[in-house]
Amino acid sequence: MNPFVEKLASGEWSPERFRRQLEETGAPLVERVSATEVDVTFADEPGDNTAVALGVVIGPRIGFNLIDPEFSSVAGTPFHVLTLRMRSDLRFSYVFSRSGPTGEERHPDPFNPPPAFSECSVERFSGASVAALPDAVPLPGLDQAEARPAPAAEPAVLTSELLGDDRRVWVSLPPGDLSDAGLLPYVIHLDGTPEHSAPSVRDVLVEAGLIRPCVVVLVENAGPQRDGELLCNPAFSRMLVEELVPWLHHRLRLEGLALSREPADVALAGESFGGLCAGWTALHHPTTFGNAILQSPSCGYHPDLTWGTGARELLRRTPVPTLIADYLAAETAPIRIFHDVGELESSNTHSRWLDHVLTQKGYDTRYREFAGGHDYAWWRGLFAEALQWCFPLKAS
Repeated sequence: MNPFVEKLASGEWSPERFRRQLEETGAPLVERVSATEVDVTFADEPGDNTAVALGVVIGPRIGFNLIDPEFSSVAGTPFHVLTLRMRSDLRFSYVFSRSGPTGEERHPDPFNPPPAFSECSVERFSGASVAALPDAVPLPGLDQAEARPAPAAEPAVLTSELLGDDRRVWVSLPPGDLSDAGLLPYVIHLDGTPEHSAPSVRDVLVEAGLIRPCVVVLVENAGPQRDGELLCNPAFSRMLVEELVPWLHHRLRLEGLALSREPADVALAGESFGGLCAGWTALHHPTTFGNAILQSPSCGYHPDLTWGTGARELLRRTPVPTLIADYLAAETAPIRIFHDVGELESSNTHSRWLDHVLTQKGYDTRYREFAGGHDYAWWRGLFAEALQWCFPLKAS
């Protein structure tokens, strides 16, 4: 048992004293037990007749996986606690799932509020607390970005004839005087929102002299149509190339700025399905996108891959996934690829396969595996490394 929980359970500490300790120390409570493992204790005050379970973005489910066992109540106190032994290098998003008379609700850890940028376009990931255990790889660009006000980004509306819809686009300019900036590089980030971390991370890197000043373009996802658009969809990729990019050049010209037309100065970025789309679009449109940022890409996707049960499983085919098959079939394209994936997510086998194909075909690529799952807690921070890979500060 955690020593602070022991003090609470024995009556040595009052609930108020324990609550103050959580607020001072930070939650969850972590004790090292070996060179590579820690005991992690979560605490909640769920109210009467309420059970609590921990949900983490590690496991077979894309989203929050519930962990057995449930929290245990500490007799004579309002607290429920759960202690788990974990790898000491993990970073992960998590929530508390409370089940009571009114049903089940998901909440962040009340003693570890969600960090900046925790609201995201995919609702099931939004509003989570984040735990970074003692040996987790640091993400300094994200830490600095979270500690500063986010730059404002005014929304505009792109009307797409190819897709027959409108969507919001946020264009964020780099900090500093841009009057003599010349031709600016830019990154288009899929699944964009006005609260996205990318502009703040970019600002930290620009001000530190680590990357060239670049424009960040955040493209709103289309809600129910998102999956269909991002799954290797030629029409959506054409929209990016034939409608969004010209629209961006025109919009920046009106502000007296110019975007570069060199593919090496343009990146397409996305996470999950967005990462799949970024990798597939860059392959098929290398004269527009010279860089692709793939964060936990869903590169196991194939439209004909279906799963059955029982006897139906005996008829299942397992085709080579679309993204991997297309890279295998095509001539090596003049693009650079940044690719990261969680060591503890189910898609890492396909990511390793894709990386092998890219390496064998001679692509300029950087591949990273991180100690976690399919998780914005890592993606937000590793995006800083991706920007440094795409747009390093050129030697004068």
